[in-house]
Amino acid sequence: MPTPDTSRQPAQISWTGGAKSNPNPLSPEWRCTRCDKLLGVCRDGRMHLRFARGHEYFVGFPVQATCRGCDTLNQAQSPAR
Repeated sequence: MPTPDTSRQPAQISWTGGAKSNPNPLSPEWRCTRCDKLLGVCRDGRMHLRFARGHEYFVGFPVQATCRGCDTLNQAQSPAR
């Protein structure tokens, strides 16, 4: 098992935050702050995360995830109201 990299600093973002401007501010998508890769989708007040080989999770807020594309640690504090 790899040793966790504790040198990463979480990116403080809003739940819809991303690297590029979002044309639809009400979009439920959660994207990476660095590369704009889709990390999750907010549904019914929870975040839907989906990974390879059929792994899917519905999690509560706050959420932290490391982008599989660029290794940036991202955070989502709460769903939009």
